Amino acid sequence: MAFLTTPIWRRLRLAYGIASKFLLSALCVGLILALQSPSGAGPASPRSNRDVATFVPANIKELLSKPNAIEVRVGAYVDNFHDLSLQNRRFVAEGYYWLEWPQSLQNKLESEKIEPKAIIVLANQVDTWDSQITSASEEPVRLANGNYYQQFQFSANFYIPNINLKRFPFESVQLPVIFEVSDDSLAIQKGNVILAPDTGRNALVGSFAEINGYRITSSVLKPTVHFFGTNLGLNNGDLSYSGVALQATLKSTPLPSILKYFLPLMIVVGIVILAPSLEGELGDIRLAIPSTGLLTLIFLQQAYQAELPALDYLTFLDWIYACGYVISIGTFLLFVWGTNFYQRTPKKGKEQALATINRADTIFQVSAVVGTLVAALLAWMA
Repeated sequence: MAFLTTPIWRRLRLAYGIASKFLLSALCVGLILALQSPSGAGPASPRSNRDVATFVPANIKELLSKPNAIEVRVGAYVDNFHDLSLQNRRFVAEGYYWLEWPQSLQNKLESEKIEPKAIIVLANQVDTWDSQITSASEEPVRLANGNYYQQFQFSANFYIPNINLKRFPFESVQLPVIFEVSDDSLAIQKGNVILAPDTGRNALVGSFAEINGYRITSSVLKPTVHFFGTNLGLNNGDLSYSGVALQATLKSTPLPSILKYFLPLMIVVGIVILAPSLEGELGDIRLAIPSTGLLTLIFLQQAYQAELPALDYLTFLDWIYACGYVISIGTFLLFVWGTNFYQRTPKKGKEQALATINRADTIFQVSAVVGTLVAALLAWMA
């Protein structure tokens, strides 16, 4: 028991306490940030309240149950997706959409001189100057059931309204093409025109619609209602507009993401974690490794963040980089302590000092690996 009171043992316990408290503090800060970051389960912010109030999924049966409702069947087919930019939150889509409407709506269109092309608008379209919408025929086609039908071809730039990159680079991205009632006279409070998805057995996305680095996991037509929240100065009350969204879900491919984003990170952090394995007397060499690793991590993180938009939360990869920063700084502090401890130790105690430094290094290495795994788990679940 006398060994436990020796100066060497006290220094070892001190080193262990410093390393443990440092990593524990980093994990506590990370946990607090994770709990404070925006998530679907937390209280809604004013912005999220605004988003929910303006664009929401619709109950199509409830909307069509009203006596004056006019149903317009909307079908869509995206032949190609390309030019996806997560940073600008936009993409380009090309394909077709078609409308089928009853005689009652045709009478309204003729009386108010509304062209069939103007029934709906691509709600999330941007850069209208760089888009094209053409009809397959000049006039609507009369179907056997008495309804009117017209098909259109489109090529346009679209904005991604909602994007969640918390699990980047293993994220899922939803690319919507939103068709929405355009004219005010056709709004729910006035003409009560309801757009209903024309699903049937039709494919929604073409076989060549893949985007490099992603695979399409699902596609669906979803009814929506758009509330602008303003009367646009017309004093006629807030209007809401029926819509249909063709939503394709893309998921990033894991292996290329690991090789592109995680392999360089793992190499740098692995070298830093292995640095304490060098003998404690090599102070100058040991001190150079974590500082070099820290600078490398900064450049690597800036490179991938250039691909992303400005976010108000941390991605999964951000959390792993944060762990790399903590490990690099902790390793540097450990080496500073070890170098000073070794240099101040008398010649007779050099061997015992090296043993103490090596034990502290081992404790730190194990704590760094365990701490990174725990932080990665918390970041994935956040």
